[in-house]
Amino acid sequence: MPVSVFDLHSDTLDRLAWPLLPSNLNGGSVTYEIDPQTPVEPGVLRDFATNPGHLSLEAMSDFSWCQCLAVFIPDTLTPEQSVDFFKIVSGTLEEHVKRSPDLLAVAREANQIESILSSGRTCGILTIENGKLLAAREDMFDVIAQAGVRMVTLTWNAANPLGSGHDTHQGLTSFGRRAIAELESRHIIVDVSHLNDEGFADVAACARHPFVASHSNSRAIRDVPRNLTDDQFKFIRDAGGIVGLNFCDWFISASKDPTPEELFAHIDHWLDLGGSKTISLGSDYDGCDTPSWLDPCTHMQNLFQMAEERYGAYLAKRLFFDNAYEFFIRNEMDDEDARKQAQELDELI
Repeated sequence: MPVSVFDLHSDTLDRLAWPLLPSNLNGGSVTYEIDPQTPVEPGVLRDFATNPGHLSLEAMSDFSWCQCLAVFIPDTLTPEQSVDFFKIVSGTLEEHVKRSPDLLAVAREANQIESILSSGRTCGILTIENGKLLAAREDMFDVIAQAGVRMVTLTWNAANPLGSGHDTHQGLTSFGRRAIAELESRHIIVDVSHLNDEGFADVAACARHPFVASHSNSRAIRDVPRNLTDDQFKFIRDAGGIVGLNFCDWFISASKDPTPEELFAHIDHWLDLGGSKTISLGSDYDGCDTPSWLDPCTHMQNLFQMAEERYGAYLAKRLFFDNAYEFFIRNEMDDEDARKQAQELDELI
């Protein structure tokens, strides 16, 4: 049986689409996250099947893999520019499907994931990192819903019309609070990775549904602002949300090339906090430097084997796939049905 993987965050779509972007949207460079050994042709979409970065469809085909594919919107863009950026980058996802129909399909609803994986294809899920485009026009919540977006990371590092990352101490704006309600009403998941502590507290106060931190680690293990405090992790745990373990080396430890033991220290700590149904994967592949033993994604097989030896097969499978999959299914249920499923899960674990 192939290893099942549900990864909550990657920046691969941007990496592949960057040569298509006009100079006012790409900072004047077509070489974002491009392998120096791979020629870059401006105006030509790079191939997902053979991507020389972390994720490629050919490598992922050895797994049963569900991948959240973010449109990462740079802080330097205005909300209006962000709409154009989103249209170009998100529009490439269907082109990747057309190029590799036997390797990739996109789930617009969580109930499509299982059938896609059963067909032997990678399942892609469209997400957004940096929700500033939502402030461009009144209809943007409907626009992203119709595009199939299933999750929105509210900010990147700087302040935007919704709130702020750790560049400032600004909490959620009034528009940010409204955005949470608008997203929840469309069953689009709210993601607090990158959000500063003040913003996290505001989301915790106003969100009606469980939310996620798609790619964040434990601040108790690695004390950097991008990681979650224990209280933040426990809030997500108690609310029924999930947290994606980030493979970024700087968020794992101060080591130049963090070891497996240093990565597992984050999982061990969260398990000590009762996070067995909260911990998921949020690799940040193609958006960061990872430990050498996690590059490229084929090494996920070794990581799973290490997790299985450390925690047992049942818990390893929960961390690698089941927690995230079940959360996405619950997110699209009516509140009462989601509550019942969560109670049934409590009885199993």
